[in-house]
Amino acid sequence: MRNYNFEGHKLAYHLDRVNQYLTTGDCFPIYMEISPVGSCNHRCIFCAYDFIGYPNRRLETGRTLTFIDELAEAGLKSLLFAGEGEPLLHPDCGAMIRRARSNGIDVGLFTNGQLLTPQLAEEILPHLTFVRFSFNGGTPETYARIHQVKPEVFATVVEALKHAAAIKKSNSLATTIGAQFVLLPENLASLKEAAAIIKDAGADYLAIKPFVQQSSRQGYQMQQQIEAALLEDSLTAAEALSTDNFRVIARRDSFSGYGQRRYRRCFGTSFISVVNSAGEIASCLPYWDRKEYVFGSIYERPFREIWQGKKRQRIKEHLEQRLDVATCPPNCRPNAINDFLYDIRYPSVEHVNFI
Repeated sequence: MRNYNFEGHKLAYHLDRVNQYLTTGDCFPIYMEISPVGSCNHRCIFCAYDFIGYPNRRLETGRTLTFIDELAEAGLKSLLFAGEGEPLLHPDCGAMIRRARSNGIDVGLFTNGQLLTPQLAEEILPHLTFVRFSFNGGTPETYARIHQVKPEVFATVVEALKHAAAIKKSNSLATTIGAQFVLLPENLASLKEAAAIIKDAGADYLAIKPFVQQSSRQGYQMQQQIEAALLEDSLTAAEALSTDNFRVIARRDSFSGYGQRRYRRCFGTSFISVVNSAGEIASCLPYWDRKEYVFGSIYERPFREIWQGKKRQRIKEHLEQRLDVATCPPNCRPNAINDFLYDIRYPSVEHVNFI
């Protein structure tokens, strides 16, 4: 059974970069998330970036392609097309995916799936390490209520998932096809139905995660927590659908450890970064609309100059020396990485040489 390690980190496979960071104090990132567009064709009730207002902007294709070349030259290992909007709304998203892969970068895609036509899937799936569908309802009615779309979109997305799985099989692709379900009181009752649909469509996995409050400006506020026994029963029922070829991955650590941190500062942004749809490189997802955490614009300078520039160094110093992570959103992307790096820099055990 395949292990995706959604709850942990994978820095153990990049010890050369970790050693560079510990020795010199910095390194180029291993992973980056890029947002091709600001707009979206869905309006998920829990959207982390609804307060940005779904701006009608998109990355300029030519500059983005050369930017991807610059990332590869700097040693980037993986690039995720996701961000504040629906990536496939960009007419040249496929070209960007192909460019990254041709540079030896592993490529991932988060999508709601509505625009993933069979033709587009044929074009991009061979170049993707994985594609993950956002699928947050097990019935057309629940799906429509959560995604704020017409109920018929449900069938469109399920068909897109089936087509993707069929293309993977017929072409013997290594691409992982998955889905993610953000668990809310509003969709809890349809979780098992969603898992069955995702399984029958031919996906490799369904991941179940808690809602994360990214910002106080976020429109959705969970009014009530899901009772622990009901949560466990629901997760267990969905997991029962797992087989050798399909996994339901209940992210229990994210549920039980919501908001918990052992570390006090943020070191992960040397390894992870983001680019928003305005072309701004920022420290992390929750802060990519805040100018005090923006390193620079890809339209003004090459990547290497931005990364090694004085502004990023000032922001990095603040993150590592003064930032109070208690003010950051819970369950952030660099959470496990920070936990690991903090323990190396500030060992919490005695007699570390007795391994």
